[in-house]
Amino acid sequence: MVNTARSVILLCCLVSGPLWATSTGLNNIPTADVVPEDVLVFQYFGDFGNDNVPDHFVGFKYGPMKNVEIGLDGRIFPEEAEREFVVGQAKLRFELIDDLAGCLGITNLGDRARSGNEFPFVVLSHDFGFLRAHFGGTTQKSNEGFFGGIDKTIKFLERDLMLRGDIIQTNNQRDSTASVGFIYDLGCNFLLESWMSFPTESGREDVVTIKLNYVIKF
Repeated sequence: MVNTARSVILLCCLVSGPLWATSTGLNNIPTADVVPEDVLVFQYFGDFGNDNVPDHFVGFKYGPMKNVEIGLDGRIFPEEAEREFVVGQAKLRFELIDDLAGCLGITNLGDRARSGNEFPFVVLSHDFGFLRAHFGGTTQKSNEGFFGGIDKTIKFLERDLMLRGDIIQTNNQRDSTASVGFIYDLGCNFLLESWMSFPTESGREDVVTIKLNYVIKF
């Protein structure tokens, strides 16, 4: 795996939380980034809370051509009251002006009864140099809303460490979920992500998400 491809993935990896299918993004929001062409990312991620039984998922995302990303994710080891499901996602990126890109996408494509409604979205990402900013919105049925976030990449122990935070409207714009986290290049094609989410919706507790990515360049 070449360093260039790994660095690009480091700048793009990201999202589970309310979107289920892990479209490239930050913690809980998609961005205008996509997986580079001919790069495949295998992922494991889990959600952990004080009062919740851990939820586990595996999946992949792939760049079949420039500016296009597709992926599948599925729940594994569900509790008796839960069931397995598989959901898909797709993204199309387009360049606008210098350092500004846009993206049209959809996540959560699957069994609505188990995973909920599809999550279509549009998002803009701008690189200001000192940080990157992202803003977009979704027309998900009964949950239309906006989201935004920032990220900054620094060096830690001679490897890339991206610090990132985001916020997304939830519960039909009556609530929101904010999060802070990071993604770190472990070397040998592995990337580690983790973040903590803080939902405002009544009855929902704070959740820690841990994700491990393995990157393959064809």
